[in-house]
Amino acid sequence: MLTYLLSFYGIFLIFCGIISVVFIGLKAKTALLSGGLSGAISLFIAYMAMDEAAGVAAWAGLALSFGLFIVFAWRSAKTLFKVFELLSSSSHEELNGKGIAFLIISLMAVVSMVVFILQLIHLQRYNN
Repeated sequence: MLTYLLSFYGIFLIFCGIISVVFIGLKAKTALLSGGLSGAISLFIAYMAMDEAAGVAAWAGLALSFGLFIVFAWRSAKTLFKVFELLSSSSHEELNGKGIAFLIISLMAVVSMVVFILQLIHLQRYNN
């Protein structure tokens, strides 16, 4: 189960990076890089979970998903404040891109927390 969960998570993160570039443009290369790199790390941990290093992979997966939750939640809040700033100013050109970025980053934060919780449940069942 852990392998499937982390594989899904990795593919999801890579997909979010690609979607960011599709909707926002080349200004979102940081999203592509962070989504792609985080997704690749998650896929590597999923691969490790198939082998005898499953215990290490379980802890690495927990650390990754919780760490990414913190990063994505922080970036989401920062982007939301920028959206509010743009709403009050006369410059609405950037608003669409920031609004889409806020939605994608928030989704990544929520999925990261769900993956973290599911991993905790799996780890608890595995240890009992």
